Amino acid sequence: MFFHELKTIIENNHYIEKSKTLFWKAMKNYQEEEKDEFNKKFKGYDEKELKININDVAFLAHNWPEGDRCCVVINIDISYGKKLVGYYDVHYNINGDVEDDYFVIY
Repeated sequence: MFFHELKTIIENNHYIEKSKTLFWKAMKNYQEEEKDEFNKKFKGYDEKELKININDVAFLAHNWPEGDRCCVVINIDISYGKKLVGYYDVHYNINGDVEDDYFVIY
């Protein structure tokens, strides 16, 4: 089944672990580079209150049906103080390289 092949690709390339590491880097950059916005969104920031959860893992075919470019997307939900506050998506090409990422805080 295709599901098992996709699961094997994800596990063998450590996409979940890589995505979590990339999330924490993006969060630190947000905290340092957007201090005012960060402090508004995360008043009295306590890292212990920040939780991440792998929400979706998807295989995405770009420009369907003409295109032949595809990727694996790891979607991480971001919660703070038990409230969903955003998400972080990482797009990996089939070779395992990061194509793009999206850090979104509501």
